[in-house]
Amino acid sequence: MTRLAGKRVLVLGAETEVGRAVASAVADAGANMAAVAATSDAEAAFEVQRLARRSSSSDRKVIAQAIDATNEMAVRVMVRQVSKELGGLDAVVSACDPGEASKVAFEWTYKRASHEMLRRSGGVIVGLDPGVGLPQIKVVPRQRLGQPPTRYPDVVSEIVPTMGRSVNDVVDEVLEHIEADLLTIAGEAESG
Repeated sequence: MTRLAGKRVLVLGAETEVGRAVASAVADAGANMAAVAATSDAEAAFEVQRLARRSSSSDRKVIAQAIDATNEMAVRVMVRQVSKELGGLDAVVSACDPGEASKVAFEWTYKRASHEMLRRSGGVIVGLDPGVGLPQIKVVPRQRLGQPPTRYPDVVSEIVPTMGRSVNDVVDEVLEHIEADLLTIAGEAESG
């Protein structure tokens, strides 16, 4: 997974079991990362801080935050801060706990993150669906900001089901989507 080296990834829901596993795998793959708890619960905040400390190294930046992901303004501010601190966003993974809140968090995160990605270099957003039926939004087109197609790369969305699957299988699929979609957006030929 060396192709993620230097990429900038936000993991929302990093306090969940699958979120922690994704965040650890992304950091191990060399990406700069923001591990964000989707709840403002103190224990969740401490968990993502511990995760960030364990994942940090001299060759990658890892930051931690905790927000109420059901609050649209909190999501908006968090995405903007993370994007600014990491120097942009290449990928976002929404790994919130099951429930209606995960739908809301995914939709708001998608909206804010896609806007940040379209302003810069395009990217991929992966929603981990714990069985709540996340919306399938495939591509935010380059023309979204009213610019010519050649100026702004696309933002691609993928939904990964998690029900009845092992954490390792979900993590592997998330990393495959991120790598493949970033290669496609960059216009590089996929090798396989």
